[in-house]
Amino acid sequence: MTFYDAHLTYGLSSDVNLTPPMPCPTIEELDAALIRAGVSGGLVFGEAPDNAGVVIGNRMLAEDLKKAKTDLYGLYTIVPRFTHEIPSAADLPAVLKRDKMAGLRMSPATNRWLPKPGIIADYLEMACELRIPVFFDTKRGITLGEIYDILERFPALTCILSYKNIWPADRYYRPFIAQFPNLHMELSSMITDQGIDKLVDEYGAERFLFGSGFPWMYIGGQQMQLRHACISEDDKNLIASGNLLRLIKEARI
Repeated sequence: MTFYDAHLTYGLSSDVNLTPPMPCPTIEELDAALIRAGVSGGLVFGEAPDNAGVVIGNRMLAEDLKKAKTDLYGLYTIVPRFTHEIPSAADLPAVLKRDKMAGLRMSPATNRWLPKPGIIADYLEMACELRIPVFFDTKRGITLGEIYDILERFPALTCILSYKNIWPADRYYRPFIAQFPNLHMELSSMITDQGIDKLVDEYGAERFLFGSGFPWMYIGGQQMQLRHACISEDDKNLIASGNLLRLIKEARI
């Protein structure tokens, strides 16, 4: 089974009170961990955009991706256009292509902006048009309510939901899966017994992505859960890598 991880990060966290169980300050250490776990690549973002700012952080990620031995694609951190810190929505796709960035992410609490649809609309309109995935991570200063407001305004948005939760959480995330057909859920926090099986039975395997949340969570936990899920081998392969690779390929950048 080939694994591509939809939720990876590296770097030093700005929160000195939190230490990941397997600290991973450099891209080289991330690479080594992925090779050890049998993961071929995936989506990665750095801690630097949330610590040093998006200008420096996005540049650092682009340079680090050149060093990667595994097949890693970056997530570019966006902020509203009004402070002129990142390229415009019209110019950004060329930057994504140049720097091997396969999607966008946002960390509004840390980067200090209000995550309202109208404030970030130009980038979201561009992402809708070009099918560029937007990574929503509730661990990074955006709430489910704020994500829902964005998706109500942009229901066609191709996106990945990473919902950091305490079991059980189906009443929170299932409405997103049911109502927004281009939403995909990465499974790093899926700890419900037979949770993957039931989601696949109801919504199909195409909506779900293997994700570990490494280094804040262990890679092997979700690998084991997916390997032992009571679903077909074809569905396991879609979740393990096929769905994420399709999203990367479909993005028109």
